[in-house]
Amino acid sequence: MPLSLSAKSCFRRICVAFAATCCILLATSETALAQYQMSPPEFGETYSIPTPEHPEPIADYMRLLDVGLLAIALGIATWLIYKRRSRKGLVLLSIFSVAYFGFYRKGCLCAVGAIQNVALSLVNPEYVISFSVIAIFFLPLILALFFGRVFCSGVCPLGALQDLVVLRPLRVPLKLDKWLRYSQFIYLAIAVILVERRFLICDWDPIVPIFRRSGPFYMIAIGAAIVVAGIFIGRPYCRWLCPYGAILSLLSRVSWKNLSITPDKELNCGMCNDACPYGSIQDMRADRGTCMTCARCYDFCPRQKRLVALRKGKRKPAPIAAKPRLWEALARTWTGIAALLVVIVSASWLLTTYIHAQRVIPGDKERIESLQEKARNDADIQKILQPELERQHNAGVARRSVYNRGGAILLISSAIFIAWFSLFRPKRGTGAGVPAGILKFLEKPPPQRPKIPKKPKTDSKVAIIQ
Repeated sequence: MPLSLSAKSCFRRICVAFAATCCILLATSETALAQYQMSPPEFGETYSIPTPEHPEPIADYMRLLDVGLLAIALGIATWLIYKRRSRKGLVLLSIFSVAYFGFYRKGCLCAVGAIQNVALSLVNPEYVISFSVIAIFFLPLILALFFGRVFCSGVCPLGALQDLVVLRPLRVPLKLDKWLRYSQFIYLAIAVILVERRFLICDWDPIVPIFRRSGPFYMIAIGAAIVVAGIFIGRPYCRWLCPYGAILSLLSRVSWKNLSITPDKELNCGMCNDACPYGSIQDMRADRGTCMTCARCYDFCPRQKRLVALRKGKRKPAPIAAKPRLWEALARTWTGIAALLVVIVSASWLLTTYIHAQRVIPGDKERIESLQEKARNDADIQKILQPELERQHNAGVARRSVYNRGGAILLISSAIFIAWFSLFRPKRGTGAGVPAGILKFLEKPPPQRPKIPKKPKTDSKVAIIQ
């Protein structure tokens, strides 16, 4: 159904708030990254400077704040799903989770990675974990015993980011989806077995490098591929790779309460069959183990629509929207096109910088080693060595600046494009400024209702005669 005027204004405010939050968080992160751009001191040839990491916050109040916000977010998600039955509220919560738990905290507040800390503490008595890690790991699990996979709805930043980018989900065959879901249990077993050697989940987490805007190029490429694939395949990482989701799926099968598509009694109308982009609706019911509690199925339920209408009461019908003026049509049409061009340019800029660095860095290292070897016998080489070190350091700082600014531009333009594509792109007859073929592709098609399975009709008279 087409969105009402109030719903459209609400979504516009959501997207504006999301873009503003991203800009603020990305701007404040400049000071955090500045500490890695200073010249490192020289400790001798046998010492190598370790790669900087992002550990837990040292201050106790920050740890308590993180745990408190996680508990509050879980409570709000439970209230939105089971009491308010609000999909829009979950969208707002997902935006907050991506902004705070994801970009601001750089993915450190992660129940997925806490699996390794808990497992290592069980096999190694000398390894001690903090209260915050224990709370972050067990809070979603305890809640799953009562209300299912509420953590996956909009609290986990990894899942929330994938949920926000779902635009044109394709249906994955049930058998293929079922077999792919076993891979997360295999991944969980391998990660636990190898926990004393390495933290496999953290090393191969594809989404956290996007939040940090740093890391190996191949991991950033894998994360970007998963996010892009999430436009057409609902939450590929959550459904088939997330080891924490494997644990939640087991606990949610024995939970006290699970999501119900209808607010009271089931109609068996079949209108919810095409509502879930994650393949969690089977036989017109939400599957207890695989349901992500995203609340999308609420929008397809006729009893839910009646409940919403009763809450709002009788209202005057919305006035018919007039045809937009030329400048409005141009702005609506070209906003998404401009955002897409910025996405392409910024991605090309980052990729070009990375490829150039991979070609230049090995030669620079060899040059430094050669100069250092000659400097032992020739004091004049010191005059050449120091400027070369400064040049390479400045080049590294420039690359970091490109990665930081280019990554920020890429993230913000991607968010604008996704919001435009899902909410603001022109409807039929309201676009302007582009050729007719492109305009036809951009304009939204008319809404289509899901097909309702027809029940076979039986003739009672024929049955009685027979």
